[in-house]
Amino acid sequence: MANIFNLFKLDPNRKYFPKKEDIKKRAIKSYGIILFLAIATSSITWLGFFCFLFFVFGTCGVWIVEYYGDELDEKYGLYNFTNFRGFSLQIFSFMLLGASTTSLSVLMMCLCAGVNIIKSILLAIIFALPFLGIGLKFKTFNDSSLEENGEIVYDAGYEPNYYWPVLTICCYLGYTQCLYETSIINMAGLLISTTACFIWLTFPDKINKYLPFENRSKKGEAIYLAIALIIFFILLHQFTTIPFTELTGITN
Repeated sequence: MANIFNLFKLDPNRKYFPKKEDIKKRAIKSYGIILFLAIATSSITWLGFFCFLFFVFGTCGVWIVEYYGDELDEKYGLYNFTNFRGFSLQIFSFMLLGASTTSLSVLMMCLCAGVNIIKSILLAIIFALPFLGIGLKFKTFNDSSLEENGEIVYDAGYEPNYYWPVLTICCYLGYTQCLYETSIINMAGLLISTTACFIWLTFPDKINKYLPFENRSKKGEAIYLAIALIIFFILLHQFTTIPFTELTGITN
């Protein structure tokens, strides 16, 4: 589908982000095709309009980041750091920040599925947290974590694409489980442990000062993320009355 719509195609003669006019054309073309299909199938089912809104919410934030890529570069120096990529890890942080609009798709899905409004909003917020946690920390998750005294000294840095999946697992399982717990003690335990994990994963530069190893190296980063997952799952098991998978009917 990305090839059909020509989404996020990079111009080799420019920087990472395409020209503004190209972004406009792709957005209009993509939304136009999906909207046309929605109208064409509206007499049969409302699912087409659902898919259209889902697509709009899921992509609009990323396109906004792309559209203002040059402005972001001017203010935050996305391309100023010299490395083998030619662009900063900070770009991926901004892209994750833009992808946080997909939480609106989750909100729409929950409401259509009959979930009450309060719980739907909470689930959408939980879904957005990993995107926002990494995206808003773009000054940490970028190439500045690779340098010391102007030179590259570490082979990994704080990779947004490594931290985000781990943060997603912890937020989704931990905070979502809180919504289904009947025990106040368990709910508080899950809330505290998940929040602690959230802080652990979104402030690696601050916590690094107190670690016996360097979490900016590849090996250190793997250890750092592994510690977060191991401790989280131990606490999740400790403070869970009924597994979330059983509550949702995935398992018996």
